[in-house]
Amino acid sequence: MRQRDRRRLRLAGIGLAAAVATALTLGFGGDPQIRYDEAPESVAHGKEMFSFSTVDSLLATSHLVVYGTVSAVGEGRFTGADEDGSTTSQIRLRNVTITVDDVLHNPKNTLIPPSILLEEEGWDSLGRGYLLNGVAWSQVGDTGYFFLRRAVGNANAYELTSSDGRVLSVNGALQPSNTEHELAGRITAIQPAMFPVTLYNASQAYAAGTLGAAGPAGSAPDSTTGEGE
Repeated sequence: MRQRDRRRLRLAGIGLAAAVATALTLGFGGDPQIRYDEAPESVAHGKEMFSFSTVDSLLATSHLVVYGTVSAVGEGRFTGADEDGSTTSQIRLRNVTITVDDVLHNPKNTLIPPSILLEEEGWDSLGRGYLLNGVAWSQVGDTGYFFLRRAVGNANAYELTSSDGRVLSVNGALQPSNTEHELAGRITAIQPAMFPVTLYNASQAYAAGTLGAAGPAGSAPDSTTGEGE
């Protein structure tokens, strides 16, 4: 999945904390004196594994696509320790519970429970909240489409396939998660009522072997397959 070399993150605007967020003392397993922001104060940029120009390719590269609503958010696990074992690059994830209304793509026919766990990046080792590649933190009540792959380091959770991997339904319109990408314009050009139809057709094409998953960014696309990862 997405490479998480925290040394490559470029955290900007640390001084905005007082203006945009108050802090909450959480004290779980790490230093109890660390104060974790209640809202992000900066944006981090990390290399993504995949780059997409079509919704079909985004779906074909996902392990699971669901339509659902965020029903809870909370503090998640720590990850990303340095190679020497220190925690200076450690980050804390956010746990996002999605209540599943509809499963739109499930190529392995996995049993999907009523609620699933999405992990998203949240805080650096000093407790400063940040957005990864501009994707806003999920909030309770967010409703829409989630393009997911199994999370690295947690077999019971998922993560977004890429920063394009969340498309919310807001006031009858589609709201892409990364508006800086070309794909965002292609998503918003689709009528909201037709979006699930687009996903259904793409999932059928994947199952038939006529639509293949994307290869890692910078490589040639994988050959078409209906059962590949």
